[in-house]
Amino acid sequence: MITIDDVRYTEDDLSEIAQTQVKRINAIRSEASELKMLLDEKEVLISAYANAIKVSVEVVEEEVEEA
Repeated sequence: MITIDDVRYTEDDLSEIAQTQVKRINAIRSEASELKMLLDEKEVLISAYANAIKVSVEVVEEEVEEA
């Protein structure tokens, strides 16, 4: 089942080419979803590394102040 411009079509309504295109659309959407998940994970990692750098800089600053 696919909806185009608010009209629902069943697989039987579509040509073989259109059915193949629907399958490709679904595959591309799935890939896009996976890429978004990977991007979200990368952003979390970037934040974690940035926080680790911030903590390490604070530790060095504290050591310099104590000296």
